[in-house]
Amino acid sequence: MRLRSAALLFATCAALALPGCDDDEPPLITPDAGTSADAGTDAGTGTDAGADPDAGTLPTSSATVTTSDPAEGATDVYPLEMYLDASGEKPVIAFRKVLSLTFSEPMDPTLAQVTLRDRTDATAPARVLTGSWSPDARTLTVTVPRPQDVNRPLEAATRYTVELTALKDAAGHAWEPGTSGLGDGALDFTTGERDPALEHACAHTLVNVPEAVTAGRTPFDFPPDTHTGHALYDVTLRSGEAGFGGYTSFISDPENAEHVTLYLNQEVATKVTNDTAGGADVPSVLAPARFVCGGITHTLSFTAEPGDQFYLLQFGPVPVEKFQFVLERE
Repeated sequence: MRLRSAALLFATCAALALPGCDDDEPPLITPDAGTSADAGTDAGTGTDAGADPDAGTLPTSSATVTTSDPAEGATDVYPLEMYLDASGEKPVIAFRKVLSLTFSEPMDPTLAQVTLRDRTDATAPARVLTGSWSPDARTLTVTVPRPQDVNRPLEAATRYTVELTALKDAAGHAWEPGTSGLGDGALDFTTGERDPALEHACAHTLVNVPEAVTAGRTPFDFPPDTHTGHALYDVTLRSGEAGFGGYTSFISDPENAEHVTLYLNQEVATKVTNDTAGGADVPSVLAPARFVCGGITHTLSFTAEPGDQFYLLQFGPVPVEKFQFVLERE
């Protein structure tokens, strides 16, 4: 039998320099270099000594990929994830991209290598990555570190393929691309462009000390101020018959109209009114956010008129008592 050769990929997470916030310029994110490495894939299957070569081929696996993240053929996949790496002496913000694949049956947990290929830049070297299996050997999680010479694990606006040919099922049968559930047998996806404002807000969710506020029960119940830019607010809502809800306040800039965005850690129904204008409704948009960090799932945005005008943010009703948001005003 020929021996399998493999080289284990070691990744060193990166430090992120996060200078003070500037109202006009998001902080510069400059993580330290990570690592990537190539490793050999399976050298192939052999036959027992003395076996008849005309006796037929070895059986292949019937396992298929039932779900994946990103999904097969997905577009606009965010090319990185920001997280707090506490493995060193001092916690730092680092970059990675986590991929996962779930199979229809248990796989061989001793084989966990996949090959990541850049289909947009033919000169980019393939990256062999070693994932980790779930306890039932059905879900493979692969963390893509950032290469040594760049500050992101994946390039923006780039087509990628994750090849799975080194995998086998629990019975030792080789992965069969033709019946894999992935079309060509590999996971294909395309990354989108990066969003500096969203990454800036993510940095605040990772490093800011939350400012605790308790929402007012009514508009006349002294709603707390929540208008400081770059602040991370931890909001406690009031209990009611339909769930939890309450009010906070926002005061507009004396001279300039502003685009205001709340980066929420969960979906929270929100109504914005201009109390200075007699309680007039203010158009706002609540939308899902692209996944960049665990602390942001949705955004709420509206325009505030100048003149120190007093706005009310009415949250809920929602089934949870607490939520957080980062407020940005520009």
